Amino acid sequence: MADKAQKELDYFLARVRGLAVLCEQQGCPRFSDFLTEEQAALALPIAARSRLPYRFWGGFEGAARTILGIFPDWMEPETESFPIVGATFRFPAQFSLTHRDFLGSLMGQQIRREMVGDILVREGEAFVFADERVEKVLFTQIDRIGRVGVRVERGVPDGLQIEQKYREIRGTLASLRLDAAVALCCGTGREKAVSLIAAGLVQKNHQVIQSASAQLADGDILTVRGSGKFRLETDGTLTRKGRVSVRMLQYL
Repeated sequence: MADKAQKELDYFLARVRGLAVLCEQQGCPRFSDFLTEEQAALALPIAARSRLPYRFWGGFEGAARTILGIFPDWMEPETESFPIVGATFRFPAQFSLTHRDFLGSLMGQQIRREMVGDILVREGEAFVFADERVEKVLFTQIDRIGRVGVRVERGVPDGLQIEQKYREIRGTLASLRLDAAVALCCGTGREKAVSLIAAGLVQKNHQVIQSASAQLADGDILTVRGSGKFRLETDGTLTRKGRVSVRMLQYL
């Protein structure tokens, strides 16, 4: 399994490097599929080393899943250049459709996961971002999500934002070490936190970190497999005993 994962990683990184090569050779923008936050973190240094203009964009500010665009040096990386289409789905408000419902219906139309970006679901409406290559399917083949009839419209509202909800965990840490923060997030001891980190189950800013003593900073994002995603917030305030006051915001 480890060999397979490494091969998949090597293939992914080679594809990202290939975007820059093709962009230079052909003199036109090249785009990835939709990337997870972890994939985007891996792609970022490769894009930066290309010394070509680049941008990550998912259709709106704050999108979790984004496309990497690499552009010729004479071209500005404008959002309008990205091959992303937005769609608004409307349905009766009495039905509680979820992200999983929409994703399942899209996959049922043989749309690959990497062709779909963020899916934001609200009462009676949902906003879907997808690769323009699946535009025809999106607007002509989908009239139901699960058992619920839907109406699809081209485009999404201007200024669309994620309504992110959190659960707040307050505490104090002896220092801003990764193992201390993971222990607080998971409500466990330092020994268990160290084992989670060593097993590669913890990410800092979407990259796996296996050093328990890794230092954290205000705004860092921690992801602990099986426990969720958290954002560290601290202003550096110390308690009387010299501990750092923090709060961990768990994404809901």
